[in-house]
Amino acid sequence: MNLMVPELMGILAGGLRRAAPVVLLALSLTACNVTKYLGDGEELLTGQRIELAKRPKVANRSDVVYELSTLTKQQPNGNFLFLFPREHFYLANSKARDTTRIDRFLRNTIGQPPALYSDSLSRRSAALMADFMRYRGYFNATAYHEADRRKDQKVSLIYHVEPGQRYLIDSVDYSSPAPAIDSLLQVLKAGSTLQPGTPLDLTAFDAEKARLNVALRNEGYAYFSSTYFDKLEIDTSQRQGYANIYLTILPPQDEQAYQKYTVGRITVLTDYSPARDASGEAYPGDTLVEGIRFLSPSASFRMRPDILADNIFLETDSLYSREAYEKTNLALSGLGIYRFVRINQLVDPLRPGVLNYQIQLSADKRMALGVDLDVNYTNRSQLADVNTQVNNLIGVSVSPNFRNRNVFGGAELLTIGLRAGVEINPSPDSSALFFNTIDLAAEATLNLPRFKDFGLYGLGRKLGVFSPTFYRQLQERASTRYSLAYEYLFIRTFYAYTIANARLGYDFRRSPTSLYRINHAALDVLNFSVERQFQEILNTNRRLQLSISDQYFVSLLFRSIEYSHIGRADPRGRSLSFNAQFELTGAEVFLADQFIDNLDPDNRLAQYALGVVDTRFKKQFSPLRSFASRFVFGIARPFSKDEEVPYVKQFFAGGANSMRAWAPQGLGPGGYLDPLSISDGGNINNNLRLYQTGDLQLELNFEYRFNLFSFVRGALFTDIGNVWRLREDPDRPGSQFLFRGRLLDDEGAEPFYHQPFYRQLAVDGGFGIRIDLSYFVFRLDLAMPLRYNYPRATDGSRARPFSIDYPESAYWLRKFEFGQLRPQIGLGYPF
Repeated sequence: MNLMVPELMGILAGGLRRAAPVVLLALSLTACNVTKYLGDGEELLTGQRIELAKRPKVANRSDVVYELSTLTKQQPNGNFLFLFPREHFYLANSKARDTTRIDRFLRNTIGQPPALYSDSLSRRSAALMADFMRYRGYFNATAYHEADRRKDQKVSLIYHVEPGQRYLIDSVDYSSPAPAIDSLLQVLKAGSTLQPGTPLDLTAFDAEKARLNVALRNEGYAYFSSTYFDKLEIDTSQRQGYANIYLTILPPQDEQAYQKYTVGRITVLTDYSPARDASGEAYPGDTLVEGIRFLSPSASFRMRPDILADNIFLETDSLYSREAYEKTNLALSGLGIYRFVRINQLVDPLRPGVLNYQIQLSADKRMALGVDLDVNYTNRSQLADVNTQVNNLIGVSVSPNFRNRNVFGGAELLTIGLRAGVEINPSPDSSALFFNTIDLAAEATLNLPRFKDFGLYGLGRKLGVFSPTFYRQLQERASTRYSLAYEYLFIRTFYAYTIANARLGYDFRRSPTSLYRINHAALDVLNFSVERQFQEILNTNRRLQLSISDQYFVSLLFRSIEYSHIGRADPRGRSLSFNAQFELTGAEVFLADQFIDNLDPDNRLAQYALGVVDTRFKKQFSPLRSFASRFVFGIARPFSKDEEVPYVKQFFAGGANSMRAWAPQGLGPGGYLDPLSISDGGNINNNLRLYQTGDLQLELNFEYRFNLFSFVRGALFTDIGNVWRLREDPDRPGSQFLFRGRLLDDEGAEPFYHQPFYRQLAVDGGFGIRIDLSYFVFRLDLAMPLRYNYPRATDGSRARPFSIDYPESAYWLRKFEFGQLRPQIGLGYPF
């Protein structure tokens, strides 16, 4: 093609016009001289740090430095994508002519107003730091700031904090003008954290006031308040480096403050309506249960009064207890059928030492409908001939659910959930299979708001297995759960299975942050149907074939227990959450088999033990910037060495919430590489095999989350992990979990060096976009394999299993290619 000079210049000019905004933005970012926008006398705050003196030694030094950093009254600006100062976007687009949408977007969404240095705010910050240290017992603490002006109109702040000597507690004295309260204080003093010889910390004084306040209110002093404590008196003159503490309760200004109360009448207004209450209308429904009066606006009660009475821990004629009051509020709210629970207490006008209670219950909507939508994207392949390969599958799953909060009038919660999902091939190639996966499921769960003991826990309490306190907490806080479920999964050219199960168990919320989920009697019926192409693979893999069969999962006394703890963030923004599961199936069958010969000749009764630990750590740097990590360890073993853990209970790696550069069940086990995933040219696409599972799983995930603009978040992540077989599997060499490598040189077979587990760990990394719309988070992750679980040749093909130990470089990615990026789509955060 020949072009004249004018035509060529025209093409170049058009290209430059189209690229002008991008070029200008790139040029502006390469010359981010923010100070040129500042006025005379203005200085940009570019950084700040805390210098805490090393002498004397400060306990929990890093925590103290962090808390000091939160007291600063100025914060430097952040960067967009780690490189570009946000204040530049603000200042560079704040001129009078900058009125276009992109100008406003850069200024208001990506940009930030510049953090200008203020000497007065710096002095104030230093004063707050000194006060903070004195509050922690460093009474001689000092702090000052230093402005580092090494660059024109730019300031880096340094706060110097000298803690001085920390005082210790010499003695503690409690007193009250009321003799009865003074006697209680002397008893409660023994349980105080303010003990002689411990470091002085005024935050402990706040906690001690709260402790004493609760203890006194549980002894009948219903209107006692922590405001009745006098200011803490500290005397440091008696002994060098020590302080005497005097904690005094002020003389009563209100006669109710030091009055002990007992519980009087208790009235419960069910289906409470403020309008009806204001009108003074009568309540047709009126009954008395266990000394508690229940009133209903209709002749019948929507909620059975006896159930409500079981959840009210206030007792007529008993001493007032704040603990009983809060337990009642928590129990009634926990029924899940009331929008609001109000407990009003009023002094009886005829009996000054008696409190009457009116409990107002505002009913929530009895029925509710909801729906969840899940979208995912994977690269997959069929095991049939090359003409029926399927790649780039799009999966859609819809999960409607129905809830009835009071189905039988006893606060029972009925939940019915459905799920319908498909994976389709959007390729226009008519030779490809359109439907790849069909997933259908239904589950019905009935939760009773009370603990129904069938004798097992009562026997355990008598035998000393459970403490009386634990048993009492079960009765007060546990709910009984019955469930039925059914699932059908079909993966074309692989297999189809149906599984139906029934459960009887308990949900026990022992505290606001911890939950036990226990299953006792359970029955599962699993039925497999294997496709012809997959059967050909099973014929060459005995261990895999043993795990895929029709089975019954029977548990009579115990099936599983799950413990979850949701960690709360500490002052440094750190939180640790923990989930542990233990499952034991077929224990009763195993015991019976020791006494009955040939009890299960076809090995249809599953017998295995399984445990999983999932630990998650999160560090919140700011409301929109955090670091999250997860560690997962799982292990499963059959009771007999001749059997296998059922395939549906084995572990796998890969997918949107696991090893994101691999498809689900596409990684491992161990260093094994399925020969079917090797093309004729020797190249490997280890995202194609979707049946690789193991008995042991190790996985470690890291993710740094940050704000891009508005509701769009970004993330940088890496995943490390794999699954392994616990026993040697001759059909899958390299799949066993080994601490030390060994050479396999069987007669008639090619020599193979089995690597230790740590050399079979796969590693991926990538970048993610999250659209945070508050009520749900849409997530797109782009992940790339960085380290494979097997050695690779220089051209990227599989390395031959010579009897040598390959160098570490053989496992790592050698060349970046965009085709290696694996998209993963999901809803919510991966962990």
